[in-house]
Amino acid sequence: MRIPRVLVIDDDPTIARIAKVTLNSKGYNVVLAGDTHAGLIELFREKTDLILLDYMLPDQNGLSFLKEIRAHPELAEVPVIMISTTGLSDVVNAAILLGANDFVAKPFNLKDLIERVSRLAPMPEDDPEDTLLNNKQ
Repeated sequence: MRIPRVLVIDDDPTIARIAKVTLNSKGYNVVLAGDTHAGLIELFREKTDLILLDYMLPDQNGLSFLKEIRAHPELAEVPVIMISTTGLSDVVNAAILLGANDFVAKPFNLKDLIERVSRLAPMPEDDPEDTLLNNKQ
């Protein structure tokens, strides 16, 4: 069973750390990147199951980066949840039109974040045979 890998691209270390600790506690493998350049390197380094992408980043905005990754055939299908302090409808609509799967406004509710992440990158089901073997030991 492969544990889902979540890439958090956010320049706010507090938000990134909160997302990492929260998702790690649910079993996710979480990797952090502080800008889109580092995020792109991580995306090509190892298969990623979900991207949490901040809208406001130091090197380019999240919408531009979303458009860029959707143009890469290897990355086009990776689910993206856009996160931002702005919940303006034009930003949300632009994110969805460019291929974001979901949008979460900061500060986000941790339970809500977990639900959205688990919907787009579910944890693998336990193999019933493994459970039976473990119970017999």
